Amino acid sequence: MDPTVVGQTTTGGSVDSRSRAHRREVGAGALAMLPLLIGYVPFGLLVGVAVSRSTDWLAAWTGTITVYGGSAQLALLELTAGGAAAWTAAGAAVLVNARLLVYGIALLPTFASARLPVRLAAAAFVIEPTWVVALQRAESPGTVSERRWHYAGATVVLTVGWLLVVTAGLALGQLSTPALGVIGPLCLVAVVAPHLRLPGGVAAVVAAVAATTLGVAMALPSGAIPLLAMAAAVAAGLGTTRNGRPEGTRG
Repeated sequence: MDPTVVGQTTTGGSVDSRSRAHRREVGAGALAMLPLLIGYVPFGLLVGVAVSRSTDWLAAWTGTITVYGGSAQLALLELTAGGAAAWTAAGAAVLVNARLLVYGIALLPTFASARLPVRLAAAAFVIEPTWVVALQRAESPGTVSERRWHYAGATVVLTVGWLLVVTAGLALGQLSTPALGVIGPLCLVAVVAPHLRLPGGVAAVVAAVAATTLGVAMALPSGAIPLLAMAAAVAAGLGTTRNGRPEGTRG
């Protein structure tokens, strides 16, 4: 057999093999994201309802992609609705999303060697669920390229799913349906419950509730109350842990 033909066959087979591996990773990343996306449905509906109450709901809905962070988008909408200056609302959103810098640094081993467009695209979609899926994949065998495709599959599912959920919340808000009354409690359960299992989680939740109650009693602007609650939760969570362990544990 002609060695040239053998080389071409081998190369073609190698390319096909990599292509199949990448498709598998995209599918695996999409499947890994589905349970996380389902957990965010109540929160997405709540954001959608907030969008529907904006004076310019189309611009507010567009923020679902440009802000790409439910907490930051909700803070932005609430502060704007409360009459806060544009720079104040934008500053609050940036502050809420500042945590994403830490997540981005954690993903450097996967994307540091990628081309600039790939790094920029990956950075644009760094958020808690994509970060979690990426870290879980990094703990399994595989190439850097496979991990990137896994991240891509997870990102597509989260982005499309989040847009659909927020849009559904927007429709519910415009319909003024009685179902809106259950969205808040569902969101609270979905967001709070996972944190109760973490070190310092109970203290963080209690501190957040206390801070929220205080903020309401002091008649603080509605957009400032979530920021106060988050700060109290972080302080309480850190205060009840030592070296990554809950206080009272040893070893």
